[in-house]
Amino acid sequence: MKTESQEQLLERYREGTLSDGDLAELNRLSHRDEVMAAAGRRAASIVRRRTQLGVGLAVAVLLVGGTVVWSMFPRTQETPLVAEAVVPEAVQETTVAVEEAVLPEPPAPVTHVATVRPHKARKQVDEEPVVMCNNQCEADSVISDIWKFLTV
Repeated sequence: MKTESQEQLLERYREGTLSDGDLAELNRLSHRDEVMAAAGRRAASIVRRRTQLGVGLAVAVLLVGGTVVWSMFPRTQETPLVAEAVVPEAVQETTVAVEEAVLPEPPAPVTHVATVRPHKARKQVDEEPVVMCNNQCEADSVISDIWKFLTV
């Protein structure tokens, strides 16, 4: 009977001959309030998710853009940082007193006498020894050539 009355009320709703009391009965039978509340909750959650996604994307774009702009500008300092020595007044006074003191003169420089040995003149040989070798040389011939080269 519930299905029949609901179908009759829907038919009268389509025709436009439904009264206010019958409309209230149709809403009660179809659980209209519950359906509308659930649809409203789903719509609100969809809107909330889209808003959060939009805000998140905007923040990400701003962070990336800010990082790119920040990295484009060189960070140079006009004046270099230099450590400054702070000397207490007591130390400054002592340095002044030390500067005024008379220092003894350094001793005269000592002169060293060097002896010169006569230089042996090299013998000039018409033929200069040349040391050349390949993989077929004998060790004795190479050693004798080196000895000749060093003694000349």
